[in-house]
Amino acid sequence: MQVSRIPMKKLFTSLLVAILYLGSTQAQLNMTQLGNLTYTPELSDIWGYVDSLGNEYALVGVGNGVSVVDVTTPTAPTEVYFISGPSSVWRDLKVWNKHLYVTNESSGGLMIIDLSNLPNPAFPTVVSYSGSTYPFTSAHDIFIDENGVAYVMGADNGNGGAIMLDLTIDPQAPVELGRFNTNYLHDGMVRGDTLWGAAINDGIFVVVNVSNKSAPIVMATQNTPGNLTHNCWISDDGNNLFTTDEISNAFIGSYDVSNLSNITLEDQVQSNPGTNTIVHNTYVIGNFIVTSYYRDGVTIHDVTRPHNLIETGNFDSSPGFAGSGFNGAWGVYPWLPSGNVIVSDIENGLFVLGATYVQGCYLEGTVTDSISGLPINNATIQILATSLTTTSNISGDYATATLTPGTFNVLFSAPGYTSDTLVAILSNGVLTILDAVLLAPTPFTVTGQVIEATMGAPVPGASVTVTNNDVTYNVTADGSGNFTITPFYAGTYDIIYSKVPASACISILLMLMALLSWTQVFMTILALTMAGQLQVRQYLVFGRKESRLERPLAVEMLIQSWMSLQTAMKRRTLPEMLAVALEMMTSIMAIQY
Repeated sequence: MQVSRIPMKKLFTSLLVAILYLGSTQAQLNMTQLGNLTYTPELSDIWGYVDSLGNEYALVGVGNGVSVVDVTTPTAPTEVYFISGPSSVWRDLKVWNKHLYVTNESSGGLMIIDLSNLPNPAFPTVVSYSGSTYPFTSAHDIFIDENGVAYVMGADNGNGGAIMLDLTIDPQAPVELGRFNTNYLHDGMVRGDTLWGAAINDGIFVVVNVSNKSAPIVMATQNTPGNLTHNCWISDDGNNLFTTDEISNAFIGSYDVSNLSNITLEDQVQSNPGTNTIVHNTYVIGNFIVTSYYRDGVTIHDVTRPHNLIETGNFDSSPGFAGSGFNGAWGVYPWLPSGNVIVSDIENGLFVLGATYVQGCYLEGTVTDSISGLPINNATIQILATSLTTTSNISGDYATATLTPGTFNVLFSAPGYTSDTLVAILSNGVLTILDAVLLAPTPFTVTGQVIEATMGAPVPGASVTVTNNDVTYNVTADGSGNFTITPFYAGTYDIIYSKVPASACISILLMLMALLSWTQVFMTILALTMAGQLQVRQYLVFGRKESRLERPLAVEMLIQSWMSLQTAMKRRTLPEMLAVALEMMTSIMAIQY
């Protein structure tokens, strides 16, 4: 993979940029339908097979058996034969040494089908196996490793972990080797002596040393993003594990498993964010993963940079469904020699797809402070004219990618810093390094004075709030209405100030003197004093920007308060008169402002 390092350079000219593919529309991208074969029963999982003459086959799990389909001519998939089996919604299929092994969640144990007669359409030999030391009649999944050891998972034996069978002696008569029984495994795969199991009920993937089949040892476990771990697949180099959670709005997860003592989630991605689609099974092919994604069909993600996943292909096999639900693409098999991808859609049958694997254009870098050189956490990186946005981590690092190459403006911003726009030239399969150094603005001192709108007199003790999305300053004016804020940074702010004007208090006092006896006035002033100026102001604070009443409404409120005050005077109840007086002060202030 090439790496392109771009020097930081301001963009001063307008550039015509290509529109980026954002992966938000499900139809088809870098995948093309070549053929389709429909079924009356619903489908489940799928696998592939190549005979000794190079003919390609789709091995399809059907509700009432197994369908073997010749897809050598992808535009004309043809069923060679059908093997009936117990009725079951779930079927899983794997191949070893010209034999097909099929599990189901109904009955009959393990079905073994001899494929060695293909391309001869003569009906094959079919046997069943149900174990002895570890007997079972149903199982959810099966995997067969490169050494000819089968792992029957989710069986009705023990906790439903993995029953290990040797297929090398006689492919039609498996020999029991041992059992992993710590967790129920819904799915899994094995590379070398390591079992990577999806323990769906525990929401984890489990890493098991199976070098001794009679005494497997758990080496590590890890929760997945949706805590409903459905399947997992290891990368070709063994350093990364890709997982799915079979739950609405879940993610494909990418984990660094190179150190089992420090497993880390490097990235997580959704095919169609915001639609609550459920992901099912994902498989690694080179630097890509191909995933059956239920109602979103099939997706291809470039995983060349495991911490920077990007969707580069998709095909919607189920356009009649969208969002959350168990419809659409159940299984996918991407390893046929032709490069074609076969898909089992629950309702719409077998699809044969042509696939083009295109690498993304990777943009990564670090955002730092211009003075200290320290990384800036949570800086925003936006590729302008697109909706691609990401943020930097605690180390100041960021990573994003797009499918479409071109020259783009990239905006870097962070709270308390001056934003900067740099140029990125992006190419498919090329890592572009674009570092940004942001300048912290120079602080200064701002001063001001709060005065009354009508008289122009200073407002002592006024509360002043200066705020925007990033910062808020709160100060109190002095006896002359003056205030100072330091340090202060340039920006766009809302200014809110408030104070009970002295003129309003005098007006209320004059009203009370005209309406009440001197004793009542004294008692009212005493009550106000005892309440405390700060406490009274809590009820009579008005932001000129946010809380100002319209004048006609304020006048109406004043009239209503006047009538209420007369009633209170007749009742001679001081608390009621005080409350009404405060309402009148409120109305007078609204009129003034």
